[in-house]
Amino acid sequence: MNDLVAIVLAGGKGVRLGNLTKSTPKPLLKINNKKFLDYLIFDIARFGFKKIIIVAGYKGKQFLTYKNKKVLSCKIDLFIEKKINGTLGAIYKIKKKINSDFFIFNGDTLFNFNYLDLLLLSKNIKGKKIYLSLRKKVCRNLKRYNNYKFSNKNLISDKKKLNKMMLISGGIIFCKKSILKNLNKVGNFEEYFNKNTKFKKKLTGKIYNQKFIDIGVPQDFYSTPNFIKKNFPKKAIFFDRDGVLNKIKKGKYIVNKNQYKWIEGAKETIKFFNDNNYYVFIISNQAGIGKGFIKFKDYMDIEKKIKSDLLKIGAHIDKIYFCPYHEKAVIKKYKKKSFFRKPNPGMILKSLREFPIIKKGSYFIGDNKSDKIAAEKADIKFLMFKKKNLFSFIKENINL
Repeated sequence: MNDLVAIVLAGGKGVRLGNLTKSTPKPLLKINNKKFLDYLIFDIARFGFKKIIIVAGYKGKQFLTYKNKKVLSCKIDLFIEKKINGTLGAIYKIKKKINSDFFIFNGDTLFNFNYLDLLLLSKNIKGKKIYLSLRKKVCRNLKRYNNYKFSNKNLISDKKKLNKMMLISGGIIFCKKSILKNLNKVGNFEEYFNKNTKFKKKLTGKIYNQKFIDIGVPQDFYSTPNFIKKNFPKKAIFFDRDGVLNKIKKGKYIVNKNQYKWIEGAKETIKFFNDNNYYVFIISNQAGIGKGFIKFKDYMDIEKKIKSDLLKIGAHIDKIYFCPYHEKAVIKKYKKKSFFRKPNPGMILKSLREFPIIKKGSYFIGDNKSDKIAAEKADIKFLMFKKKNLFSFIKENINL
C-alpha cells in the first residue's frame, strides 16, 4: 500500500457552533489567520499520503479552492454532496474513487499522533476491517461521542456513564477497502458498523495519549488557537543518508535501489521519532546525479524504496531534501556551486521555512565534517554517528 489515500469528512453544518458557522463551514473557520482545514491537510500530507478526497456538503462551494490543489506531494480531490446523508452516506457517494485500503479523517479534529501506526496495527491484528484511533475522555455529555470497550482484541460499544472515563474515537480510522461493498446510503459511519452484525468482531483499535482537539463546540473552538501554538510546531531530527541510514563504503555511490541496505536500527529509529511527535528529514548531498554516476530516475527509485520500507512498519520521512549540484558535474544543469550542498546549510534552512520546526531540542545526525558544519550554520545541534546500530546510538545520546 504505497499510495496512501485519505478521506476528509467536511460536510456537517456545525450547528453547535451557532453563529460561527452561519456563513462558513466548520473546517474553514480561521484559527490564527489560517483555515482549520489547512492545518489538517498539511498534517495528513506530511505522512506521505498521495491523495486526499475532501467530501464537502454544507456550503460546499466554499471548498472549491482546494480542488486539484497540491500540498507537499499530495493531490487534493473534492466531492460536494448535493444532499447531506451523514458520514456513512458521504463515503458511499465517493466509493468509486477509492481503489485501495484508506484512512478517514474528521474535518473538524486534530489528533497529534503517528497516523501510520494504524497501518501497522492492521498488520499485527489481522482479520479486522476497521481500525480506530482511540482516546480516553471523561463523559460530560451523554449525547456526544460513541463509547467503546475491548473484548479481547475486538472493539464493541459500551454504555456511557456521566462523569466516568470512556473510550472514544479520535476521528481517524483506517479501513479495508472491502467495507465499501456493504455501505448504506444514509447514516453515521461508526454507528452503522457498531450495530451491523456482518461486522461483529471486525472492529478493533488502539489507544493514543497524544493531544487532541475537536472544534465542534464553542469552548473547544476557542481553545484551538492555543492548541495549534503548542502542538503544531515540533522538534525535528535531520539525518544524513549515506553512512547514517544506509550502509556504504567511503567514497562510493549507491546507484540503484538494490544497493540500498539499511543500517541496523535505522528504520526503528525513524519510527521512534515519528511516534514521539518529531518531524523527520533526510538531508543528503547527491552529487553522483550531477557527475553521471546515477540516473535521476534510479535516485527516485531509491527514495521510493526508503518510503516503502518505512511504510511497512508504520513509519515515514516528512521530506527528503537532496542536492545533485557539484562544481565538477558532467551534466550541465547540475554543474554549479550551490548553497544547498553541504557544508552549506541551504537544505536545512529550506526545511525551516517549509515546516514549523522548534530548533531547541532538534538534532542533526551525520557521519562527517560537512554534516557538522551545515548543522552548526543552521543552529541545529549535531551528533556524529560512527557506530553500527543507529537506534542504540540514539538511546545513548538523546533523552526525550
